[in-house]
Amino acid sequence: MRSCLLVAGFVACAACARPAPRAAAPNVVTITATDYAFSAPDTIPAGLTTLRLVNRGKELHHASLVRLGAGKTIADFQAGLQAAMQNHTPPPPWISFAGGPNAVTVGDTAQATQALAPGLYVLACWIPSADGAPHIMKGMMRPIAVVGPAAVAVPEPPADVVVKLTDYDYQFSQPLTAGMHTIRVESAGLQAHEIVITALTPGKTLQDFIAWEQGGEKGPLPTGRWLGGVTGLEAGQHAQFTATFAPGNYLVLCFWPDAKDGKPHLVHGMAKQITVS
Repeated sequence: MRSCLLVAGFVACAACARPAPRAAAPNVVTITATDYAFSAPDTIPAGLTTLRLVNRGKELHHASLVRLGAGKTIADFQAGLQAAMQNHTPPPPWISFAGGPNAVTVGDTAQATQALAPGLYVLACWIPSADGAPHIMKGMMRPIAVVGPAAVAVPEPPADVVVKLTDYDYQFSQPLTAGMHTIRVESAGLQAHEIVITALTPGKTLQDFIAWEQGGEKGPLPTGRWLGGVTGLEAGQHAQFTATFAPGNYLVLCFWPDAKDGKPHLVHGMAKQITVS
């Protein structure tokens, strides 16, 4: 009996000493942006994924994730994109927008987390240079294959703030405060939207930014550091991003082209000034 108790105690102690299994976490993929190219893996596994964008260029960049329909290739994407831009028409219906980390200041890092289904995607940067040409037209695109199925079901990281993207507004579940936040982004409108957050230059306002934008983006930009966000996200989809906020005034913006007139959604009122305290 005593030996049985000793064995039982030994087993119990061994179980106590065994480290607890780690909770499943999103797959992390690092994307490095330069002027004008992306460095990233050719293939990544399907499932919950954190796309980590490192901006090593001299300009603002983001990593918009575009999913291609079954059987479509990067050549199809280039041809469809060129036709849409030349004719000022919407992109082909087999192109869908799957989020990705939004604009981040030179030298900084942004990240966005979302579930990725298997398929062929294209990383693209739609941000224009000073000459007005979008970076994608300068070759800033890269195919990336998502292969599956996902090995395990991974829970999404808990978010402390939720923002709904509607036609044409941002609805925050609560005000942003100073510090790090994980923000869940829900595309709740009838068309794709994005969210990008930038700090305002002291003394500047949303009206100053709108005037700068409508004036042909001439003169000093009335904003400072860009903190990322989530690029174009189709209606009904969601993603998350993490950013750290210092006290101050910020802009929340959507540059995504409207499905009806092609103008940026911020022209339709999808721009908001917020104060972080």
